[in-house]
Amino acid sequence: MSNNYFCFKQFAVVQDNTAMKVGTDGVLLGAWCSCANARRVLDVGTGTGLIAMMVAQRSEAQVAAVEIDSSACIDAVGNFGNSPWSDRIELFNLPVQEFADDCQDRFDLIVSNPPFFSNSLKAPSAGRALARHDDTLPVADLFSCAIRLLNDNGRLSVIIPADRLDDYDSEAAFHGLRPVRRAMVRPNPSLPFHRAMVEYGYGDSFTTDEIITIETDEHGVYSSEYIALTRDFYLKF
Repeated sequence: MSNNYFCFKQFAVVQDNTAMKVGTDGVLLGAWCSCANARRVLDVGTGTGLIAMMVAQRSEAQVAAVEIDSSACIDAVGNFGNSPWSDRIELFNLPVQEFADDCQDRFDLIVSNPPFFSNSLKAPSAGRALARHDDTLPVADLFSCAIRLLNDNGRLSVIIPADRLDDYDSEAAFHGLRPVRRAMVRPNPSLPFHRAMVEYGYGDSFTTDEIITIETDEHGVYSSEYIALTRDFYLKF
């Protein structure tokens, strides 16, 4: 996925300027998050705009996309403008903390593939480090902004490393949110879970986990659940 563009069934993602290219994490979250009935959605850290456009394809929502990196915004604004949903996606080039200070809207869904590395060696590229490390968006800030921006029935939907699940659950609880839906993701049946997708809200906690296995034990052969989840997007399915 290192090309300067990536084609999906209904839109293309140009990624000349952003440090973080189209990846499986973003596709997973964009296909999985509960957006079908949402009227207003916020994509925090939109990057190329991938998840925002996936949400626009899956819903009739008005989508606000926030991105701190000006270089990534160059790609996002072009991708939004060339998409079939240019009239429903609005881009804001500022930190979500500032967005939350000024925004009067309340959202049915906030979706984020957040920078999740903490206290680890940074990438040599400043843009890639910004996209991957949580210096500018600590977990506490993400949840603090979420509770200010969600409506009473709203949800925060994230994809994170599986080993940071306890950190996110604890921060959610501190802010009065509970995990209402969760999917554990693994590369194949022989490997441990490496990602968790979680939706936090004000309702009752979830009772069961979903499991998503990306490939079968045969390398390059995708699982039936991964194909079902992403078939509306990937050309290969």
